[in-house]
Amino acid sequence: MSPKLSTSVSTTIDSHCQHISPKGNRCHMLIDATHRPANGARRPTLCAYHADRLRASIPAVAPEALAAELLGDIDDFSTAGSVNLFLGNLVKQLARKRIARRDAIALAYISQLLLNSLPALEREVEAENEAEEEAEEEAESVEFARRLRQRSRELASLGNQQSTTGAAVARPDAGTAAGPSKDNAGRPS
Repeated sequence: MSPKLSTSVSTTIDSHCQHISPKGNRCHMLIDATHRPANGARRPTLCAYHADRLRASIPAVAPEALAAELLGDIDDFSTAGSVNLFLGNLVKQLARKRIARRDAIALAYISQLLLNSLPALEREVEAENEAEEEAEEEAESVEFARRLRQRSRELASLGNQQSTTGAAVARPDAGTAAGPSKDNAGRPS
């Protein structure tokens, strides 16, 4: 028996272009060593023809200018209207071929996530508003109770003043009005 030689696919370096056509066929040209991939790969993976086509398909637009056109007057994404405005700007840029299709898909997906988070954000804001309203109502009821206690104290002190002055006025008359009446001779009648 002869010993089997094992070769690992990962250890061999493929020198052919990695482009795969829509029909699933792979390009047989050699890799262009001068091509520097923009996707962060360490080494080039395309032939000169496909590298040039890739460069031509991605327009060279200044990122700041593109961001300014996409965002426009949008300050934040806390409303459905602002997300909708952003998506409209994204469609315009995609139609003008100023943004790559993959980037547009990613931004549209992020917009969908933002739209899905809006109801939770609205519930959170409503809960905060309700808590503020409850705190205001509580403060109003505490203030009302304080004023009510103050007024009842004032009325109680006013009532005490009236009863003491009324008792002082009633005491001189109390001696003649109470007890049996006596005539001038001192006899009971």
